[in-house]
Amino acid sequence: MDINQFNCWAKNHIFDDSKFDNDGFIISENTKSFKSTGIIASIFQDHWDSYYYKYKNSIDSLRPNANKEVHKIIDCANHNLGFTVYSCPHCDEIIFSHHTCKGKLCSSCGIKSQKIKTQNVLEKCINCKHRHITFTIPNSLCHWFFNFLPSTSILFESVNDTIYSVINGKVKKNKSSKYNLKYSPGFFAFLHTFGRPLNFNPHIHVIIAEYIVDKNKELKKFNYFNYEALSKRFMKILLDKMEKYFGKKKFKDTKNKMYLTYKNGFYVNNKLEDDGYKFSSIEELIRYLTRYCARPAMAESRILNYDGNNITFCYSDHTNEEYHEEINSAFEFITKLLRHLLPENFKSIRSYGFYNKSSKLCDKLKYIISREKIKIKRDLLKWKNLILTSFNRIPIVCPLCGEMMKPEFEVS
Repeated sequence: MDINQFNCWAKNHIFDDSKFDNDGFIISENTKSFKSTGIIASIFQDHWDSYYYKYKNSIDSLRPNANKEVHKIIDCANHNLGFTVYSCPHCDEIIFSHHTCKGKLCSSCGIKSQKIKTQNVLEKCINCKHRHITFTIPNSLCHWFFNFLPSTSILFESVNDTIYSVINGKVKKNKSSKYNLKYSPGFFAFLHTFGRPLNFNPHIHVIIAEYIVDKNKELKKFNYFNYEALSKRFMKILLDKMEKYFGKKKFKDTKNKMYLTYKNGFYVNNKLEDDGYKFSSIEELIRYLTRYCARPAMAESRILNYDGNNITFCYSDHTNEEYHEEINSAFEFITKLLRHLLPENFKSIRSYGFYNKSSKLCDKLKYIISREKIKIKRDLLKWKNLILTSFNRIPIVCPLCGEMMKPEFEVS
């Protein structure tokens, strides 16, 4: 149903006049969405039109989905994105459940997205010890990925090839398959593109099971990782892929400089041991990593003030945890957020090895979440249950009589 059909329906029903204006649009507080999109949505609503007008060519070239994503967050939870009308069978009261944007820049929708992504990863995890490894690149390489965000898939491919090659020793290509493999690991890779001050810093976090699968599809323990070998192998594989992607002539000097500067390879570390990141469970670790894949680069809790023109936000320096406050104009702040907008349909979380959905080991693995509990866990992520567990209220209960309301129709 479109808005015109909805208006015709509304005119044939008797409602409190305060629910509608002359065109049938919702104006009453009782009919507005309970959902609040927050400060970031307000910043975009106040400044996007002038920002986009000024930098349109650059935005459309570097972040072609930006305009679409920004309008999603501006329209989130209002009638521009549509709504579902619920009516009470007892007293004919109606409420409106507005559709949300599910956008990449919306911090509110990002909370649900994070929970869904966390659940999807946990469903695949086997019940064993996992290790958290981070693959980083030098700051001088970051700009190559900034201008060509699709090339960040090279980071995923390089991490995958690095782990496979180190676990299997020397790898030889043959005609029948990509690699002559003895063992297959199981791991998830998470792309993070930002540091705490919103700088562009693409890197890959890996959660890898301390098990491998042999050619006979049998699980075997594997808990030794040579980080020196990982660092050197990762650098070589990544630089070779970048040279192929960007062209030998264009990338050759940069590649040679990397080998001269980083004789021990790029920094690869075990976050749990080296940096003191302590997590009580694999679930907590996954929630931590998916948070930065599902939400915008800036958490709204870090925004201290927005006066209509300038934004003050805070962060702690990663190296020494020193507290900083920074003031940016609205245009500067929007620019920093758009740096980290990934292409449409780009997957920032990927599974490999026996964690890949194409793996044939599903029946042999013992998972963290039993197969019987998956449906229950997924039901808890439905919007009505999420509102109940988060805000302790049922969103479709009649505000007048307390009866459960039923969906009347949907306006798109």
